[in-house]
Amino acid sequence: MLRQIFALLILIFSLSAHAADKDFSSWRKFTEGKFVSETMSVAPGSSASVGLYVTLADKWHTYWVNPGDSGAALRLDFKNSPGVKVKAVRMPVPERVLSGPLISFAYSHEVLFPIEIEIDKSVMPGSTIHIEADAEWLVCDEVCIPAIDTLVLDIPVTALEEVRPSPMFGTFQKFWARIPAVVPQFPKYFDAGDSVELTLEATAKGQKFVEFFPFRGSGVTNEKPTAEFEEGILVLRFKKANVARQGEDRVGVFLYSQEENGEASMHAVQFGEPKWSFTEAGAASDASGPELWWMLFSAFLGGLILNLMPCVFPILSIKLLSILKISSQSAHLVRKQNLGYVAGVMISFLVIALVLAAMRSAGHLVGWGFQLQSPVFLSFLSWLFLVLAMNLLGLFEIDFINAGAGGRWTRLGGFWGSFFTGVLAVVVASPCTAPFMGVALGFGISQPTPVLMAVFLSLGFGLAFPYALMIVVPSALWFLPKPGAWMETLKKIMAVPLLLTIVWLLWVLSQVSGPVAMIAAIGGCVVLGLFCVIQMPRKLKVSGALLTLVAMLLFIGSLKTSAKTESHAGWMPYSESMMAELKGNPVFVNMTADWCLTCKVNEKLIFSDADVLELLRKKNVTLVMGDWTQRNDEITRFLSRFDRVGVPFYVLFSARNPNGRVLPEVMTKSSFIEEIKNEFP
Repeated sequence: MLRQIFALLILIFSLSAHAADKDFSSWRKFTEGKFVSETMSVAPGSSASVGLYVTLADKWHTYWVNPGDSGAALRLDFKNSPGVKVKAVRMPVPERVLSGPLISFAYSHEVLFPIEIEIDKSVMPGSTIHIEADAEWLVCDEVCIPAIDTLVLDIPVTALEEVRPSPMFGTFQKFWARIPAVVPQFPKYFDAGDSVELTLEATAKGQKFVEFFPFRGSGVTNEKPTAEFEEGILVLRFKKANVARQGEDRVGVFLYSQEENGEASMHAVQFGEPKWSFTEAGAASDASGPELWWMLFSAFLGGLILNLMPCVFPILSIKLLSILKISSQSAHLVRKQNLGYVAGVMISFLVIALVLAAMRSAGHLVGWGFQLQSPVFLSFLSWLFLVLAMNLLGLFEIDFINAGAGGRWTRLGGFWGSFFTGVLAVVVASPCTAPFMGVALGFGISQPTPVLMAVFLSLGFGLAFPYALMIVVPSALWFLPKPGAWMETLKKIMAVPLLLTIVWLLWVLSQVSGPVAMIAAIGGCVVLGLFCVIQMPRKLKVSGALLTLVAMLLFIGSLKTSAKTESHAGWMPYSESMMAELKGNPVFVNMTADWCLTCKVNEKLIFSDADVLELLRKKNVTLVMGDWTQRNDEITRFLSRFDRVGVPFYVLFSARNPNGRVLPEVMTKSSFIEEIKNEFP
């Protein structure tokens, strides 16, 4: 806190002291940024390097990806460039800058941020590639000024043998040498209470510790650690940061000198990959052309198949009953109800897309089904399903219709009732991932917001398509039986899957937030049931139930979520450090969650089968399970590595596929055995 106050005082006093004698009206007086290329041209189907080259006036500096106690990192928002894919933006090793008690990690004089790109094979020699991005970087001396500019670069395309170094080639080599080498192994980590120790394996003779730069959220302060050699092993001791996220990210950049033949050279090593990528500031790939259309079609197919998944069945049963009830009435009424359902589905998917985009912009790791990691949402959903089940059983009437208001309200009730059913269908579909759906969602979440929205709308249209078809062709209802007294019996039968869903939701709640939350939610079910059946004025019923349930939701939301300790026989719990240790070994990774019905079906019918387990044992395959029931950023990062945002998700690692081979979300015992035999002959 003292550092933040001191930084604020420095800023206030520096502004008042120097505003009169210095002109800070334009950032261009103190810095310049431009795109440059390592080569004079690029070749079709090749990789190349461009870069953001920033020069700074004397005493001014700009910041590393972890700016330190103050400052802001570089931001780049690339525009779509036909024929060009931006792979990564690299960050050179910074310098430690001291301003009183404040510590920053920054660059002075000049810095080049190398940008790795790929040129599509379809680009023809003689043409030109165009790279454009909105850039923002902060420059500071006595005050800080944001530099905001739109940068462009046009590079000729030639045959590979004609590619020559550019005048900036030497500068590229200088800063490429300052890019840390990434090693997958983490240093040994020890939490000593008010400090943290990182232990590095025995170093080669002549190595000396120089510096350590922690990444954001590493849980340690930005002060330089103390370094001690103990029996040839380097131990770094850090002061622990007083922040809520401490200990989540144990990676950083280690700088050391190596003396050989009397000459010392500098080396930088980055331990593991951080939670974010160096391209998170907007280095998006080209999402245009056939790939985009295929992803939109995949999302549509995934949504269509979602109608067949078990998680959606309870709500579709309600929709089926409403269609049966009106099937013999006018085509206009059929269209109106189906239009309400389609609107509910499409608007719900649009809202989810906007929420995901907002969370992504705020720096959160997000995924499909994230709402079912919330104990408040799970409790509310179980109570909502109880009301619907009691309605089907005839114990409570959900009446959108005001009998004294005439036919206008009756028609309104039909539309909004169907709209509400569409919203519910989307809500309960979130535990499921259908074929084609996982790839499309993973693609969408990595793209700009308009593409993300297009993918989600395509998914929603797939889910709503059967009912959209009935809007266009109402006669498609000819195959349904005529309504009659038998529907009362069917309503009671349809209540059964809703009641079973409530049991499942309460069990998931116990896994997410513990037994106390589950007991509170069961208490809410009892209270809600009493208010539904008790004889009292309607307004008193509604107000009493709402007040009671809101109080219970506040209580459930206040409960602290405890980490799950449940173990699964034969399965190792997923962690990034464990995967690093298992690198090079046969591994099967099962990403699952208690709220994922498809996951549980596969685990019961396939992964618990004696023949399957025996085959995996014979092939020496290590079984790793990642439980995503509660929020887990390590699992979210693993999913995003394969462009996925939801579970189930299955990956096989082998000598043939050391980077992993993704398996289908929906499998049978025989198809899974075939996959194992093909991967490990």
